[in-house]
Amino acid sequence: MFNYSVATKFYLLEIQKKQVEKVQKMIEDEEIRCLRKEMVPKAQLMPFFDRPFFPQRSNRPLTIPREPSFRTANSKCWSCISENELCYFHHAHAWNPIK
Repeated sequence: MFNYSVATKFYLLEIQKKQVEKVQKMIEDEEIRCLRKEMVPKAQLMPFFDRPFFPQRSNRPLTIPREPSFRTANSKCWSCISENELCYFHHAHAWNPIK
């Protein structure tokens, strides 16, 4: 009996929630419809063609292409590598520009 009353209560709450959502959606749709009726379309201004466009060269330096390094690290874990080995690994696997 208790389970039946709890189930009916949840069912009624679900139905009520769906009705509230349906009413809110109808209200929102009506508001959107009214806003679209009230909107006035405005044309965009024409651009000015009396001044010619002269592209400027960028001041930034060119990008230097580098080849990716797909080599894997040693089998040691990073916490076991000493500073000298880490420095050697960094310089050995540094990216060099393509020539």
